Amino acid sequence: MELWAGCVAGALEENEYRTLLLKAGFENVSVVPTRIYHAEDAREFLRGAGLDTERVAAQMDGIFMAAFIRGNKPFHTAV
Repeated sequence: MELWAGCVAGALEENEYRTLLLKAGFENVSVVPTRIYHAEDAREFLRGAGLDTERVAAQMDGIFMAAFIRGNKPFHTAV
């Protein structure tokens, strides 16, 4: 439970992540979802944690995902 909560707590919103990559100099940034987590997944993670599983699971339905993040950073030669 602690590992899962730590992962979710550190998650960024998709547009924020894209913006940070663009600011860091990446181009052609794409986010390709590999898994979208639903209420059933949250229920499984939260079982036995002493939380209102149904309420928490409903709030998390479809808002977290795992994804491949891709981008290119141009090569610049020193002048």
